[in-house]
Amino acid sequence: MSKIVCIYSEKDYAIEFLSPLCNYICDTLSATRVGYDKDNDDDTLSEIYKIAKDADIIFFLGHGRSDALYADLLDDCNIFDKYNIDLLQGKKLFLLACNSADFIHRYHLTSTIGFQDLPTSLYDAQKRKHIHGIDITDFSQSDIDIYNKALVDALCNSISVETINDYSLFRERFKFQVSREIVNCLIQHKDQEHYRKIADVLFYLQKDMVIK
Repeated sequence: MSKIVCIYSEKDYAIEFLSPLCNYICDTLSATRVGYDKDNDDDTLSEIYKIAKDADIIFFLGHGRSDALYADLLDDCNIFDKYNIDLLQGKKLFLLACNSADFIHRYHLTSTIGFQDLPTSLYDAQKRKHIHGIDITDFSQSDIDIYNKALVDALCNSISVETINDYSLFRERFKFQVSREIVNCLIQHKDQEHYRKIADVLFYLQKDMVIK
C-alpha cells in the first residue's frame, strides 16, 4: 500500500480554509498529516523531511513560488527548494500552492499536479491584480470565500483512490467538478456583485492546472 503524506498547517491563517480538504485527504486516502508552526508544538522541518523521504505520494497544501514551496508561518522559510528537491523526485505529487506549476517545470518534476495563481485571500487579489485579464482587485472577502469553498469542494469531489492513481482521470473529474461549481456560482450567488468574475476565475483554476 502506498505511503501517503499530507503536508499542511491549519495554524497558518491564510490557508485555514483548506482544513476540510486536508481532513478529507487523510480520511479517504489514509494519509499521514504532517505540519509546522512557530511554537514547535507541531512537526519540525526535520520530521517533515523524514516522512517525505519515505512517502510514495505527497500532498502539499500551502504556499509556493517558482523556486520553492514555503511556510508562511515560518517567516517564509522554504520547505522544498533546489537544496532538497531530491526529496520530491520520483514521487507522485499534488502541489496546491500558487506558482506550483512553475515549480514543477523549473525542477523537471514528473507525476505531479500543480497550479498557477490561486487568489485565495484579499492579499492575493491585490498582489496579483489580474487573472488572465480579469481584474480581481475589487474582490471582497465574501467573493474570496465563495472561490475558496468552490476550490475545496471541487477537489474533495475529485480526489479518490482511483484518481490519485490515474492523473488523467483526475483531470477529467476535476474539470467536471469545477464546471459544477461555476454553474452553482452563476445560479446561487447572483446577489454578489462580482459573481461572474468569480465564475471566470474558477474556469482558469482548472484550465491552468498542470499535470506532468
